[in-house]
Amino acid sequence: MFYLTRQERFILLAIGALILFSATLRYFNNSSFIQRDLQPKQDMLETGDPVFSSININQASMLDLEKIPGIGPVTARGIVEYRRLNGPFEGIEDLKKVKGIGEKTAQSIQNYIDF
Repeated sequence: MFYLTRQERFILLAIGALILFSATLRYFNNSSFIQRDLQPKQDMLETGDPVFSSININQASMLDLEKIPGIGPVTARGIVEYRRLNGPFEGIEDLKKVKGIGEKTAQSIQNYIDF
């Protein structure tokens, strides 16, 4: 009969666990499990920068708004609350009225949103 020492069994178990872990990582990395919103479109601007799909600021949920770079949960909540109280945003100037969104933030997110 074939017998393994305790050390050999441990090594085989460790190798098996490593293979299982690697396979799991590869599966989740290649699957659609990871959300990839705001992916570049096929078109390119004249500058060569990718054109990103935009989020409608007047229809987006808090979770959608948090996907915009520079917008966290507090600011997203502020946008939704402002929209609920004052109606839809008409432009970037309306968006600057939300607490936490100043000139710099408004400029950095304007390529990710539409009205």
